Amino acid sequence: MSSQIKVRLAGFALIALMLTCWVYPSYGVFCDYLDLLNNEVVVRVSVLTLWAPFGCLGAVLCLLWMSPKALYYGKGIGKVYSPKAMQLANKVCMYFALIGIAFAVGWTYHSIDLLERYGYVYSRDLTKITPTGIHLMYVRPN
Repeated sequence: MSSQIKVRLAGFALIALMLTCWVYPSYGVFCDYLDLLNNEVVVRVSVLTLWAPFGCLGAVLCLLWMSPKALYYGKGIGKVYSPKAMQLANKVCMYFALIGIAFAVGWTYHSIDLLERYGYVYSRDLTKITPTGIHLMYVRPN
């Protein structure tokens, strides 16, 4: 197998992995918010996971924007693009990471405000600590 084919296969695998790692927590955050809006009995607020939808979006966009040319030539992104383009991609990723922090903070305050408005109570027994963060669980009393 030639080196270009190996690089292309690795590129496709990287794109698939990156999209999966971005879509999964983003979908989880969306479902948690829908649970809150639908007044479910148990609602989860995942503070660290809230960073993923916007914090990782820059890396996903850069990867999707830059990888087609690299996959076409069968080389790594760093070998196809100039150092200035790579610097720009790094800045985009960094700015999206900072936007993700602001989004997570704002969304947490918004969610906690809705939880108080709807009468939810924090449940320490149901709260989970996982590799994706601390999942605060709130229960709506009957």
